[in-house]
This record gives sequence, C-alpha cells and structure tokens, in this order.
Amino acid sequence: MQRRNRPSKRPSSSFRWLWWLAGLTLISGIVLILLAPSLVTSYIRSYLQQDDFRQKAEDLIAARTSGSAHISPLIWNDDTASVVELTVDTPGWSLDAGGLHAALDFGAIRHGKWSIQSAGAEDVTLRHTAAASMDNPPAANAAKFDGSNSGIPAFLRRYIPTATTISGFDVHRFLFEQAGWKLAETQLRLGKWQNGEASVSAKLSGGKLLTPLNAPEQKTPLQFDLTRATLRVGESQLQISDAALRWKQESEATLRGSLKYETGAWQTFIHVKGVPLDEFLDEWWEQRLSGKVEGDIEVSGARGASPLWKADLALKDGALTGLPILEKLVTYTNTQRFKRLVLDTCSATFRPQGDSLRIENIIVQSNGLLRIEGTLQIRGRALEGDFMLGVTPETLSAIPGANSRVFVENNPSGPPGLKWTRLHIAGTLEAPQEDLSSRLIGAAGMSLLFDTPGAVVGQGAELLLKPVLGDDAAKIPGKVMNGASSVLENGVNAGSGLINKVLPIFPGK
Repeated sequence: MQRRNRPSKRPSSSFRWLWWLAGLTLISGIVLILLAPSLVTSYIRSYLQQDDFRQKAEDLIAARTSGSAHISPLIWNDDTASVVELTVDTPGWSLDAGGLHAALDFGAIRHGKWSIQSAGAEDVTLRHTAAASMDNPPAANAAKFDGSNSGIPAFLRRYIPTATTISGFDVHRFLFEQAGWKLAETQLRLGKWQNGEASVSAKLSGGKLLTPLNAPEQKTPLQFDLTRATLRVGESQLQISDAALRWKQESEATLRGSLKYETGAWQTFIHVKGVPLDEFLDEWWEQRLSGKVEGDIEVSGARGASPLWKADLALKDGALTGLPILEKLVTYTNTQRFKRLVLDTCSATFRPQGDSLRIENIIVQSNGLLRIEGTLQIRGRALEGDFMLGVTPETLSAIPGANSRVFVENNPSGPPGLKWTRLHIAGTLEAPQEDLSSRLIGAAGMSLLFDTPGAVVGQGAELLLKPVLGDDAAKIPGKVMNGASSVLENGVNAGSGLINKVLPIFPGK
C-alpha cells in the first residue's frame, strides 16, 4: 500500500518576524555602540554653543574658587572658541582676563579624552586684594556644583571622556600685583597639563618688576627689568627655579626661591653682579668709595613676620679715595699709594641685628700695601668697629716708633709679611673717627724719649711730634734731645698721656 508524504511544517510568519526583530535590534545596538562617540561629539558640539554651558562653567569656577565668576558669551568659529572677557573674584584675589581663545580637538573625544589646543589670552591681570578671613575658610564658602544637567542623554554619558589634556596656555600681557609688588607687561607661558598632575610649569619673559623696597640713597622704590623666569605653580606652593633681573648699568641678579600658600612662608636666594655701589651711597661716600658689588643674598619670611636676610658681598674694581685717615697715612709714610687705595680684595657679610646693621668677616686688602680684617656695627648713622690692620714693614719705616710700639700685634690667620695693629673706628658715616693717629703720635713721643735722635727725623716724625712738642720743636728733635730739658719733659708728659688715653681701648694690651 503506497504511503503519501505529508507536507513539512513551515515556520509561522510570527516567528520569522521575531527573528528579524532580534537581528535588527542586535545590529542597531552594534551600530549605536559604534556611533556613540560620534553621537557624544555631536551632542557636545551642540551643547557647548548653548548659553547653559557658559552658566555651568561660571558655576564650576565659582565652586572651585569659593568666589564668583563671569564669562562673556562664547563665540565659536569651527572648533575654536573665543571669549571677550572673564572675571573671577575670590576672598583675597581678583582675576581679569580678556581675549581668551582655545581650540577643542573633537576627534580626541572619540578616543576618550578632552584635548584643548592653542589656548591663551591677550591680557590677564591677577591682583591680591585682601587676606581671606580665617573664620570663613574656602571649603565652607564653596558653592556646590551640580553637573547632572549636561544636556547629554543618560545612555551616552558613560562615553563622555574623563581625561583632560591642555597643550599649554599663552598670555601676551600678564600683570600681577600684591602688597606693593608689581610685575607688568610680561609674557606668560604655562606648560602642558593633564588631570592628575598637581603642578604646571610656567615661564615669564620680558616686562618690569616694581618693588616697594627703598634702598639707601634711592629716592624711588627699586625697579628691575625682567629677563626671564622659570617657575612651577603647584596646589600648595610656588617654586622659582631660575629668574634673571637687570638693573642700572648692566647689573644683573639671578634668583631662585619658593612660596607656600597656606603659611605664607617664603625664601629667596639671590646672586648679584655688576651692581654700581655709588647708587647706594650718600654724597660724602660717593666721592670716596667706588666699585661694583657682587655676591649672594638670602632672604626669608612668613605672613605677618618681618623678613630675615643675610648677604655675603664683595666689591669688584673697588677704590678708596680721599679718606682722612688715608690722607694722614700719605703724609706720615710718604707713600702716595694711600692717596687712592686700590682694593684688590674687599668682602664682608651683612646681617641685621636689632635696630642696627652688623658687618662681619670684613676683609679689605691692597696688595703689597695693607690688609684690614674685622667687624663693624652701624646703628642709624653711628659707627662702631674693631679691626686688625696689617701693613708692610717698608710702609712703617718713615713713622718713628710705629714698628716697635704700634704694629706689634699677632694675627696668625693673616697673610705673612705684614706688621699688625688693632684699629678702632667710631663716629658717624659722615665723619668717621679712628684711634690709629693718636697711637702713632704716642709712639713718636716715646721714640723721642727712648730712641736715638736719628730715628725721629723726617717729615712724618715732624708732623706726628707737633701735638707733643709744638710746631718749632718738632722740626729739630735732635737739638731738643741735646739741650731743651723743659721741652723734653713736655715730650715725656705729652707722649705718656697720649699712650695712656689710647691703650685702655684694648684691655689687656
């Protein structure tokens, strides 16, 4: 018996529709995933051109700075945005910027990061207005920023980049003002930055630095030309790794230092060279001391505290001319080199001490002639100093008694070949006084008493003996020794009296 084949059972049309729907959904999902970055980019392009984005940016800046912010409307040209004006006011600081511009690399968004290129501003002014109240710390004043309403659908937000890179930021004219300090007309370049980095490099070039500092004999506060400055601006401190300033007559200062924002503690290390000394001298000293200053200065301070400083300085190409003691030495020794004393070495350490200035480790040397070592205290215009003075024996040959009665001190630390004595300086900056002349007169009087007449003959002896013997007798000390007993007694009394007045200055000597 023949069997009949039953027709096969075909799928119902409803099942075919479900398979098509599943396939379409899968394909749509894959396409959506592939197109998500492009969709995000499109949304971002649209959203950035809305005023809502500008307001969100203002809120974000205000929240981060605990202040207020205003951004003028954004103007877009392809992928580049420009802003006419940006102002930020915070407790203690104000920021005004004009002509801002930046390009956003929308292609980088597809690779999961924000990339800002060619950012900068025409003008930026940063001013310190007043110290923020400690009763209202920034964290307590910060507004809460709500970034939820971004205009991007929720299913696309996970594709929004979280990494940010800024290629740099250029400011054509940067102005900074704080507590009398002003940095003007300089160019600022901020280096590359990406999120996660706690600091950014910065470079300054050109411009002027105006200070509130009035140096001695300077009628106006000091001003410098800024050559360059390399800095690193961090969240907690500012570091200066290298900066160069120029002043009058090609003088230069290079410096490095740091500033901590929280405590206000700062320190600076400065090296100066070629600084003209006559700019800091009064009229009297300007005619007598010349040269250029070179050396190192350390300055440190903190908020609410007076700065501390120390300077190790040397005078290059220095010379002393027309000092009263030098004029006397020219006459006493018949050595013309004292008339204009060339300072082959001249260095000292300066530091404040209470209401006075203490100058230590003073070394003044004129090769082949003399060397001075000691300490000087200046309080107001008053001077008080103690020194060791060393001179060559040949220099003393014309001064009776100087070799044997005045220059008799030991100075183991001094160079060999010199005869040493102590020297006391007093008086004022305008009229300094010294005790060396008095002791030389006393030595001449003692030489008149105890040495041979030939030892006290000469112009130097004559001038030194005038206070002891009088004008006429001082010219003929040999005859005085042979017959004038009354004058001899006068010499004994005067010479001994002068010695007694001088020696107590140095106890135990």
